Amino acid sequence: MLSIKERKLILRWNQQKKTQQEIAELLGCNQASVSRLIAKHKLKGTVQNLPRSGRPTKLKGSTFLKLKRTILSQINSANAEYNHISTKKIKKIIIDEIGVTYSIRHVERIMHKLGFSLITPRPQHLRHDQEKVDTFRGEFKKNLNQDIWVMK
Repeated sequence: MLSIKERKLILRWNQQKKTQQEIAELLGCNQASVSRLIAKHKLKGTVQNLPRSGRPTKLKGSTFLKLKRTILSQINSANAEYNHISTKKIKKIIIDEIGVTYSIRHVERIMHKLGFSLITPRPQHLRHDQEKVDTFRGEFKKNLNQDIWVMK
């Protein structure tokens, strides 16, 4: 990302009739970045970062903290041993607490913002045989008479 100083330099050099490729080489950036900045300046008239449009979130401040407390209490009461709850259940909690429906993917984003991590089960091969694995490891250790080098 280009700093404001670099953006102003690009515009000055562009007015001095330097090519976009020359400007990019002088700043050590891509020619496409120079081109985008010049086009943005022609369209918007500024090199500053402008606010972006979009729907404001309904999860602000106290609502966000209240939701986190509710989810934590539900997780702890759901299963004391593993402390987990499904995304679908969290989606239902959000609907009950705030009255807003979010997609499963957006619920995952919200949970990430709240500081939770998604735990997914690790699949095991159909033919996995723990006895064979243990036997192989034992034999490998017994027959190992030389040093083995690994990359760090």
